[in-house]
Amino acid sequence: MKRRAGHSLSPADRRRRAHRGPDVEPHLKILHTVAEAVSRTLDVEDVLRTAVDALTRVTGHEISSLHLLSKDGKTLELRGERGMSARLREVNQTLPVGAGLIGRVALTGKTVRLDRNYEDPNVLPSAKAAVRREQILGFVCVAIHSRGQILGTLSLGRKTVEPFDKPELALLQAAADQIGLALDNARLYSESLRQLDELKRAHAQLIHAEKMKAVGELASGVAHEINNPLTTILGQSHLLLTHPETTSHVRDRLGIVAEEAGRAARIVQNLLLFARHYTPERRPCSIADQTRRVLELKGYQLQQDNVRVVTDFAACPFVWADENQLQVVLLNLVQNAHQAMAKHPAPRVLTVRVWLADRRACVEVRDTGPGIAPDALPRIFDPFFTTKPPGEGSGLGLSVSYGIVTELGGVLRAANCADGGASFVVELPLGEPAI
Repeated sequence: MKRRAGHSLSPADRRRRAHRGPDVEPHLKILHTVAEAVSRTLDVEDVLRTAVDALTRVTGHEISSLHLLSKDGKTLELRGERGMSARLREVNQTLPVGAGLIGRVALTGKTVRLDRNYEDPNVLPSAKAAVRREQILGFVCVAIHSRGQILGTLSLGRKTVEPFDKPELALLQAAADQIGLALDNARLYSESLRQLDELKRAHAQLIHAEKMKAVGELASGVAHEINNPLTTILGQSHLLLTHPETTSHVRDRLGIVAEEAGRAARIVQNLLLFARHYTPERRPCSIADQTRRVLELKGYQLQQDNVRVVTDFAACPFVWADENQLQVVLLNLVQNAHQAMAKHPAPRVLTVRVWLADRRACVEVRDTGPGIAPDALPRIFDPFFTTKPPGEGSGLGLSVSYGIVTELGGVLRAANCADGGASFVVELPLGEPAI
């Protein structure tokens, strides 16, 4: 006898259909939606939004939440949700790692699946009342992995008595894997952009270095040319000073000319020493003498910006260093202090001290500028890090200085002064290095 169309299935047919397993087509559609979001964009927020939205369509009765680990790895932050009430969203905003159901999954990486969720003793006390009020019965939570590390968790809650079965658990795990892949891709992309940006800055710095090299060679040539007439001026001044017909009034004026010409000659000499290219050679040198030389080199510019220079040089034994490298360090510190005060209201005071402490020669360069921003202080010696506007600094001066001082076995540190301004202190070991 033939069965009529629309006739109900026999018990045997129902058993055969039950043995076929659940319909996987909706699951495949959901997973396809998540995978498509991962493949088409590197925007993490877009991927998270698509994933939590798709997972609430398993039966239409789901509540989904997605947490990611904070930078310090101590808490979980809610980055996506669907179907949550305001109270449930509030208690899930920040969760401690290791505590509660979701926190345990983030710590161990082990999946949690429960029926009658609100009765579980591991539910956080702050969340238990909200879960009971929402009547969330079924609950499942899986870890989001990437390269062997746990990045967060993906959870589903259900308000029906139908428990989460194995295919649904597999769907959630597959979605979590796709999210982990998206997070890893986004991280790699961000890292690539950062490295490309650093490469561009390094390339620009190389071009700038070549320009500075050309300027340095030009300055060296000009200094040589200036040195010749200065020598003539000094020689003629001294001849006139010893001439018997020179009156006292003229002799006083000639003394001023000779003094200023001598100062100009010392500045030119310092410029020649600073611009000279040679292999670093360590020898005994006085940190006080090198500091004086740098201050003479910067004297005119400091005077033009109304910067008063206060010095306090105590007797100090020699240090074992390359004079030119030491001048680079001191000039960078003085230059930074000058630039910090140039656009800052008066009074502008540059204080430079040299003293001896615990078998170390110490020099401090202190300014009365605006100081160093608290968030910039930990990075102040990082390469290419600068707080100056474009064109006023490359971010390499302090980094190079830090490297030179460290190589000499010393310490370079920065701090803000209690009464305003910034302080940079160099400490170098005394005498020859131990063999």
